Amino acid sequence: MKRNEEFTGECLDLSDQGYGVLRHDGEVVFVPGLLPQEKARIRVILAKKSFAIGKVLERLTDSPDRVKAPCPVFGKCGGCALQDLNYEQQLAWKTDWMKRKFAGIEVRDILGMRDPYRYRNKAQFPVQVTEQGQVITGFYRPNSHTIVDTDTCLIQDERLNELYQYIRKALTPETAAGLRHIFLRRSRKTGQSQVVLIGEENHFRELTSQLVRRFPELVSVVFNHNSRNDNVILGEEYDVLHGSDSIEEDCLGIRIRLHFKSFFQVNPEMMEVLYKTALEAADIQPGDRVIDMYSGTGTLGLLAARQGASVTGVEIVPEAVDNARHNARLNGIDNADFRCQDASAFAKENQEPADVLIVDPPRKGLSEQGIRDIVRISPKRIVYVSCGPNTLKRDLERFAQGGWQARWIQPVDMFCQTPNVEAVCLLEKE
Repeated sequence: MKRNEEFTGECLDLSDQGYGVLRHDGEVVFVPGLLPQEKARIRVILAKKSFAIGKVLERLTDSPDRVKAPCPVFGKCGGCALQDLNYEQQLAWKTDWMKRKFAGIEVRDILGMRDPYRYRNKAQFPVQVTEQGQVITGFYRPNSHTIVDTDTCLIQDERLNELYQYIRKALTPETAAGLRHIFLRRSRKTGQSQVVLIGEENHFRELTSQLVRRFPELVSVVFNHNSRNDNVILGEEYDVLHGSDSIEEDCLGIRIRLHFKSFFQVNPEMMEVLYKTALEAADIQPGDRVIDMYSGTGTLGLLAARQGASVTGVEIVPEAVDNARHNARLNGIDNADFRCQDASAFAKENQEPADVLIVDPPRKGLSEQGIRDIVRISPKRIVYVSCGPNTLKRDLERFAQGGWQARWIQPVDMFCQTPNVEAVCLLEKE
């Protein structure tokens, strides 16, 4: 195919990015904004050797499952690629997609939400001052650094939207100069909120005073210094402008001190569903030894310890390890130990046996060496919590080479309105 070539085709499926999948002259074409069973006139805007990207010129038929996306910037920011597909069909497609991807493994139906909006407890908005002196904040267009200017996000917590809108209106070209990102967090259970302003120069004392007066639940305002010339959002150094550098969360009755640099699931309602499923897979008995790799602030490890296990949590982010140790004390748990170490290095060095090994890696998954070292530990069960089905599939194939079989996979709709899928997988030795 060639760029600007036009054709008429029918969408056959959705890709893992939520794009419509078509075939034309034997080649695959990915088209944003097109749903299965829909026919459209397409123009090729990018042609590669193995695939092409197309743009809808005219949609000729509509899917019976198509709905009007409520977001005013839907299709521009790229964050909610499935917002025009009714939610029941989103769940059905994700279940079917996972069953096809993991053929031969028991894949359960995905667990979804009652209300698939306003669920995110964390938001990050890039900031830019244009040459005309206009302050723009919002989200990036897909595969670009162009900001789609917007004052709201329908999958964010409503109070976070109010906080964001206040900051957005308060920014001037002078105060926004050098400001790179606005980072927000809120706990719906405790009501506590946090603002982290990320940039090159701290001139936000007055804005902090205004925010604290307007939002009494604001317990943390931080300026994070970042002048790096790359895509890393958070810098190393920071100043606390109000309160502390953390907020308090709650998961299944475990109180969690959460530093702004620490990872925490963005959907607290489905996080509890996810962790209940992980504990079901772990089948912890009193006295079991549990290793929790990529343990973050210790939430899942502390839940395991509460069931009577002796837990070792491993995490490379120092602030998260400090949080995890504090959280153990906060909850009166003395049978959980947290170490600041690379998870792969720990697996390689560890000489102690384990009954259950829990692993919750980032989207890139596990390394081959890491899997070999986990296999060497030889626990009774491995519970793999995954936010990337493609890397989960690759890692399960590597585990199979070491004699480990995936018994079942439970998808969880952690990221409603998007094509992303979280999952829990139970592995046992064959």
